[in-house]
Amino acid sequence: MKKLTTLVIALGLAVAGCKKSEPASGSASASASGAASASGKTQEPPPPQPESTTDYLKVSADNTDPTQPSVDVVFAGWKVVKAAFDPANLEGGTAELEVDIASLSSGIPKRDNHLRTPDYLDVTTFPKATVKVANVKKTGDQSYTADATMNIHGIEKTWSLPFEVVSSTADAVQVKFSQPFSRLDFNIGKPEAEDSSKVQVVLQGLLTIKKT
Repeated sequence: MKKLTTLVIALGLAVAGCKKSEPASGSASASASGAASASGKTQEPPPPQPESTTDYLKVSADNTDPTQPSVDVVFAGWKVVKAAFDPANLEGGTAELEVDIASLSSGIPKRDNHLRTPDYLDVTTFPKATVKVANVKKTGDQSYTADATMNIHGIEKTWSLPFEVVSSTADAVQVKFSQPFSRLDFNIGKPEAEDSSKVQVVLQGLLTIKKT
């Protein structure tokens, strides 16, 4: 069955880090390239790195500073409450997940504390978000869709959530998904009058769901 998904929410953004140019590094690279040409040898590009198989659950949003990279708000505290499915065929499976909203981290403590306030996620009033997965249907070799009923910030919405199976064992599956949504759907934060796209965020996850 499919799980996942989980949740969440998120977002308020603010800041990020600054990147500084490193001309010395560029010069060294140019020298190395020149040396390689002089020797008549062509440098082979490094082999692609394998994709990480470590579970994660996060919400990504544009930075309030357009010159900075997007902000990822990661939720470290999530768990499978219950799950019933056949790892060989997830159709008809069900699952329920719970997310600890206060476990969020964006890499900047000041921003994290702001996201936890009533201005955004209000973790004191709404400490948990839940996801109930049902009506799982196969759409491809390793791809599925499911009805994911999200309860975030005290508001319930049902999504038609596409996901894919990354790996499976006799009693578990690891699934991957990406779902865009508006944080205003869950009354998180305020509208951005100057740019409505700022309320759009993306819930992403790579989660291992084990049968219970």
